[in-house]
Amino acid sequence: MKLPPPKSVGLALLLSVSLSALPATTSPASGALVATATPLSTRSFQQKPKLIVVIVVDQLRADYLTRFQPRFLPARRGTILGGYNTLISEGAYFPFAQYDVLQCMTGPGHAMILSGSYPYQMGIPLNGWFDETTRKTIYCAQDDASPVVGGQARTGLSPRNFTGNTLGDELKNAGYASRVVTVALKDRSAILLGGHRADLAFWFDGKSHQWVSSTFYLPEKKLPAWLTELNSALSARKGKPISWKSEGKPTGLTANTEPFERKASFGDREALSWPLGVELTAAAAEKALDAFKLGRGPATDLLAISFSSHDYLGHQFGPNSREMEEMTVAEDRILSRFLNRLNGALPGGLSDALIVLTADHGIPAPAKWLNSVRHPAGRVNGDKLKEQMEARLVERFGKPEGGKWVIFHADLNWTLAPEAVASGKATRAQLEQEMKAVIKEDPGIAYVFSRTDYLERKLPPGMLERQILKTYIPGRSGDVVGIPRAYYSTEDDAVDHMTSYTYDRTVPLVIAGSRIRKGVYATPADVIDVAPTLAFLTGILAPATSEGRVLAEILTEKTEKPAP
Repeated sequence: MKLPPPKSVGLALLLSVSLSALPATTSPASGALVATATPLSTRSFQQKPKLIVVIVVDQLRADYLTRFQPRFLPARRGTILGGYNTLISEGAYFPFAQYDVLQCMTGPGHAMILSGSYPYQMGIPLNGWFDETTRKTIYCAQDDASPVVGGQARTGLSPRNFTGNTLGDELKNAGYASRVVTVALKDRSAILLGGHRADLAFWFDGKSHQWVSSTFYLPEKKLPAWLTELNSALSARKGKPISWKSEGKPTGLTANTEPFERKASFGDREALSWPLGVELTAAAAEKALDAFKLGRGPATDLLAISFSSHDYLGHQFGPNSREMEEMTVAEDRILSRFLNRLNGALPGGLSDALIVLTADHGIPAPAKWLNSVRHPAGRVNGDKLKEQMEARLVERFGKPEGGKWVIFHADLNWTLAPEAVASGKATRAQLEQEMKAVIKEDPGIAYVFSRTDYLERKLPPGMLERQILKTYIPGRSGDVVGIPRAYYSTEDDAVDHMTSYTYDRTVPLVIAGSRIRKGVYATPADVIDVAPTLAFLTGILAPATSEGRVLAEILTEKTEKPAP
């Protein structure tokens, strides 16, 4: 059996809840309604998937799959599989899964997906921070001891800063001959999905327009022959004209519905934010599928793919643009081709696979557009606030050792220079209080807290306190952190994500496989639930720092015969 018979996938499916899949009971401790599940038989529990495929669409806001669904391919046309609709109709679909963290961004998001843990445990609270020990700015995947193999990158890369581990790591730690491969245009996405024991994590070097890795994964300092061959094919296309244009009738749910056409040359970095970047990533994943013979070995293999182009484009245009609608529709077609390729490559077709679809974060609508429709929104200039803090601290305490009080700012995290704090001109708490006073004056800031507030548990109330405790890491997170008002973001891009508001934290989650109960689920799901659920289905321990739950309500006995 390669796939159960098709079922109609329409808007009704996306907006309904599979109540039959969700028997419920009342928790005696809390009185809350919780999901329960029918136990699996021992035989079913012992049947493991041949291949786990984790697909992450970077910045895929949860409502993209509901708003643009009418334009997706049908779940199946004869023997041809669709894209998003195939996974939604054949899997357990949580339309509004969440990241319960303070700041939603690429590095932390990818690190959470297959570790099942929050930043305070796995070490990646931000995409970058100031390291107090080395006195240098550190990128989340930076490792100077692991030079990049191929391309033109100067900084070494590895999961050294990632203090958690992943599902792939645990498969190997359990002794299985599992093969683990991850791929993305973004280096941090591939690395943080792959973890410490991946057979290969590889990513795209935008300068050379080539696939690369690092000596952490390739100690022999040489790309495998199949990857060199793939790069040669890319080199042969350099300079050739390429284009992307809108096709078909738009849904009408975006602010602009006018058709467009973009033109470039192959090798232009701009084109990586088009569907071309998704096509290149999918093609590389297919090459890896064959090179490692994934899903055809004695143990469960893992292939994780992150489509970075969605995020590149989203920062330029935002979620209510025709461009992002067309990108999502194009991804649907590319996903369809990949699923059909996967269905043909595995001996048992997709019955051999366990497939996950999710995202690392969402995105708000652009402030400029929101203002045009009378919706409150705005910008917070973090660099300007840094200058104002510096001036205030100099006025209050004089010039510090080293010349600067505030040495680093990123994503509304501001860090004090360690040597300035050590000078003794003021205590850390005094410095933080002055910085907080400056930040509070900004109309775009809702709350602000400091390292001292964190240590003394004097934090903003409710949800924010919970999320801060899951996210904040002293020494990596800022000494002072600003929390913007809803629909306020930084000045870095046309539109940015970096908050815990619903538009940033809410993403789709689909898990499809032969032991997964199909349906649309309204039960709460956190993305950290992915890793322990996959670990349960493969009979291994969840990653070491995992805090997620097994999504027991989606489990069912393996179906040997097609459903009627």
